[in-house]
Amino acid sequence: MRRRVASLTVGQTPRADVLPDILAHMPAPIEVEEFGALDGLSDSEIAALAPQADEYCLITRLRDGREVLVSKPRVAERLEAICRSLDSQRYDLVVILSTGLFREFESPCPMVNAQRAMEASIDAIAAAGQTVGVIYPTHRQIAENAGYSVPGLSLRFSYAESGVADSLRDAATDLDSCDLIVLNSVSFTEEDRSIITRHTGKQVILARRMVAGAIRLLLDPGMRAVAPAAAEVAPPRSDVDDRIGRLTPRERQVMSLVTEGLSNKAIARQLDISPRTVEIHRAKVMEKMEASSVGALIRLVLAAQHADH
Repeated sequence: MRRRVASLTVGQTPRADVLPDILAHMPAPIEVEEFGALDGLSDSEIAALAPQADEYCLITRLRDGREVLVSKPRVAERLEAICRSLDSQRYDLVVILSTGLFREFESPCPMVNAQRAMEASIDAIAAAGQTVGVIYPTHRQIAENAGYSVPGLSLRFSYAESGVADSLRDAATDLDSCDLIVLNSVSFTEEDRSIITRHTGKQVILARRMVAGAIRLLLDPGMRAVAPAAAEVAPPRSDVDDRIGRLTPRERQVMSLVTEGLSNKAIARQLDISPRTVEIHRAKVMEKMEASSVGALIRLVLAAQHADH
């Protein structure tokens, strides 16, 4: 049965610059319906959503390809309204196709929240004692996120324009001493990731791959696994494949939401099951994946999402 996904973006739809790349990672076809926070707005109405001096910003794309800066809190309110309007009977999954949105969204069905997944991943990597570099698409976002911190970890920030090789190389130079680099926007592409990787020789986390990996787990068409990052003791690849293959469809869903940092109660709400049932599934996931902690589980899933096939 073809699965149906609601994709929400802070810009306008269709997002032909992002979705095809994500769907290319899907081993089975899915049907996607797109919703944009700026859909149906005139140029003047969009201009009115520009961030004020005291507001955090997001950069997004319009239908005609133009990029615009918008107010994070006001656009988040528009996305929240879209979430509330979705019919749970029509969709198997909701995807918030944007990083930078730190708030929780009420969803009628399981949800992939790109920013939440990024935060959980950085926290897990911090547990391994690594230094993380974060690349934003605008310089303004560096100042806005200067207060963001992870206990025991020194974050470093830079910015780069997607598709502009010189800009990406400059950012790579800024963060060359980091152990791992995060491209913290769905606007960044596979080619952007390749440029950073070639320039630094470091592991580079791409938001699009994280979203694709979460979709695969939640819809359960199967997920190819690889060994974890270099800081881990890597089990044989066939062994990791076997571990993921042991999971039931529901356990894969629970694992995906656990790796986004959700509590048992939050997972229960999304999957419409009891917190006790989530607790049982969560214990089975940890046992079958042979993960000693949630951080180890996240690092394993991260490596699987960023395998070069």
